[in-house]
Amino acid sequence: MSLPTIAKVGTPSSTAETPHVRTLPPLAFWTILVLGAVAGARYLQQVLDLPQFMLHLKDLSVYQIAGNRVLDGDSVYDTPLLGNTRGVWEFVYTPFSALLFVPLAGLTGDPYTWLGGFGNFAMAAGSVFAALSMLGYRRDARLAVSSVAVAGLLMWCEPIRQTMAFGQINIALLLLVSVDMALPDSSRLKGALTGIAAGIKLTPAFFVLYLLATRRYRAAGTAAGAFVATVALGFAAMPEDSLTFWSGAFADPARVGVPENTSNESLRGLLARAIGVDGLHQALWLLGALALTALCLYLARRLSLTGHELHAVALCGITSTAVSPFSWVHHWVWVAPLLIALVETAVRGRDIAAALLALVAAVIVSGGVLPELGVTANTVLDYGAHGDIDPLYRNAYLWLTIAVFAAGYLHLRRRTRGTQALDPKSAPREAIPSGSETGPRLSAAAESSARE
Repeated sequence: MSLPTIAKVGTPSSTAETPHVRTLPPLAFWTILVLGAVAGARYLQQVLDLPQFMLHLKDLSVYQIAGNRVLDGDSVYDTPLLGNTRGVWEFVYTPFSALLFVPLAGLTGDPYTWLGGFGNFAMAAGSVFAALSMLGYRRDARLAVSSVAVAGLLMWCEPIRQTMAFGQINIALLLLVSVDMALPDSSRLKGALTGIAAGIKLTPAFFVLYLLATRRYRAAGTAAGAFVATVALGFAAMPEDSLTFWSGAFADPARVGVPENTSNESLRGLLARAIGVDGLHQALWLLGALALTALCLYLARRLSLTGHELHAVALCGITSTAVSPFSWVHHWVWVAPLLIALVETAVRGRDIAAALLALVAAVIVSGGVLPELGVTANTVLDYGAHGDIDPLYRNAYLWLTIAVFAAGYLHLRRRTRGTQALDPKSAPREAIPSGSETGPRLSAAAESSARE
């Protein structure tokens, strides 16, 4: 079987470019536009009706306090930014991030609210644009308009919804990494934005592992260099706080909260609630996190090699959240590109399994949708107080992650079998999806898959 879409064996991966040649069909474009406008308008109405609930910007206010402390020369780690309770409103980000919050110090009134609301929405639209470009869509005005519409739909995704309400930085980190991953491998800047994101909050460093797993060593090195630069800037501007943070504060779980907190949607939270925090809890969490990481990188590498770059990136995003010591629901913003990837696969590939998984994922991560349908619960997690089924609802994001792992594995296995059936000689290679645009790993596909 001929595989003309795979470049010649031995072609350097850094020379590959992502082809952006597809344009959204008119029917898809107008459907997205109408649905996004309706969803966005309804969300905006809710914000205007209940601003203290929908856009209270509590975390943005805490970031502002951190910026003020930097200007005043006070430590951001010695005491909580609000109140005096350990593990509540403590500063858990890097000194470099505190420097980035300094411009917030002088903001008040409407500009402050606009920054928290419209700023996060704009970054959500930007992350959608990057996600769609990873799927091979042409970067044009139509894609930009569609990205804004999809962002309107994502206002009903609970992690995005909560990030908007709190004025959190999660969407900003999503944007940085998504734009970085959307860059062609030939770009010398690839990796820099991921390193900066990791310099703000450590979790995005997971994507350095992804770059290494997909043998994009230059990008991984660039990410590491950018990260080191953020650390150096932190030490230059805030030497004492930097020493405090990097000498142990970054690994102190007490600064975030107890792992068994019912809002901790991570593997550690699941284990802590199931077996307690004594005994084997720590060891089981570490072993489980290592296993999930290894499996994620294996699946993500193979997905990337077959042109499913967005799917691989989304998988890494939700896995990094799952293995993190503490993950609030608003940390799970990576479900947004996951939904985009699943819907695109379901529609363009006419994949029933992807459609079912997309539906399940949409139900789990929806926010504010159930009340619109007359249901009292705001999200699926609100069912967590119902006795024996509490572990099912309370850990819904973890079960979704496992389902995505299973779906990814079955998809790759099915594709491998299909390739073998068509041409046994091509069995060692990864098949590129027929009729689809491929990701930035094509030129290395033949060489790398032969080594699998």
